[in-house]
Amino acid sequence: MSDNRPVGVFDSGVGGLTLLRELDSFMPYEDYIYLADTARMPYGTRTEDEIVAYSEQLIHFLEKQDCKMIVIACNTVSGLLPQIEKDIKSTVPVVGIINYGCVAAALYVTYNFRIGVWATQRTVDSQVYRKFMDNFDPTVKILTESCTDLIPLIEKGKVGSPEMRRLTDKCIQPMRNEDIDTIILGCTHLPFIKTIIQDILTPAVTIIDPAKRTAVLCNKTLMDKGISRKKHSAPGTKKFYVTGDPDAFLKTSKLLIGDMATRVESVDVGQ
Repeated sequence: MSDNRPVGVFDSGVGGLTLLRELDSFMPYEDYIYLADTARMPYGTRTEDEIVAYSEQLIHFLEKQDCKMIVIACNTVSGLLPQIEKDIKSTVPVVGIINYGCVAAALYVTYNFRIGVWATQRTVDSQVYRKFMDNFDPTVKILTESCTDLIPLIEKGKVGSPEMRRLTDKCIQPMRNEDIDTIILGCTHLPFIKTIIQDILTPAVTIIDPAKRTAVLCNKTLMDKGISRKKHSAPGTKKFYVTGDPDAFLKTSKLLIGDMATRVESVDVGQ
């Protein structure tokens, strides 16, 4: 039986569009609802209690839209997923972007076992990637660095600006000095500047984008639960909601991913 309900995706801002892009590429026949909490972003500087409370509101909103699965396109929130799941007891599967897939992929390609994780300060402090890696190999060196200062520039769509290049170079230098050969993009905003990151690090460093592994995991979850859309002959639809300025989001999204979003609606999720 085909389940035609939409898949819900949420993030604090435009960063989660990188995951939506991967989901749509992998499962173009599914309908999607994207929700960005732009009124309260960035999450990387919020307290744990605030993040959990905001996330519960966003999940409840997507549940009311009859979403069959909810995907957390935010590393900061995904690091708190066990607590969130315990509090909300969602009736639909909730999938976080931090998963064993991206950690296993990094472990598979590294040859000197020195892996960098670039994420917001909140994700860095949680050491969630260290915890995942310990389940595979606790001897692997994980080197973390904060990318929080880059988020405002990406949210404004300034991915090709000289300032972006300069700040990226500055922020990533400590991991370069530690001779990493693999880096996990631990923030969904970072794939938008993947070309700059690769250029700075050189092709000798392998970049792991968790969004690709998460898309595969989401497809498996839908199939395992028997809720995938089996009957399809045309691309699915996409709806976009924000808690802040819809025009600002639409403008930035066009700069980053083209015309995927043609209409953005502002909503109140209870803040």
